[in-house]
Amino acid sequence: MSLKQLLSQANVYGVTHATAAPAGLQFESEAAIHLNDGSVATVSIPTQAGERNAIEQFVKRCHLNH
Repeated sequence: MSLKQLLSQANVYGVTHATAAPAGLQFESEAAIHLNDGSVATVSIPTQAGERNAIEQFVKRCHLNH
């Protein structure tokens, strides 16, 4: 199953963490998969460019407002 197919399923959620570092924002993304037995598994995935850009713009707007 491809990453795109995996993320399109109803029981899968993408989670991205952004951390401020001296060199700029660092991104880490993972897919959280809710399994039939009630447990959750996570796998690291690449951060999509559009998501990365949206987070960077949000952080810039917040920084300008303070």
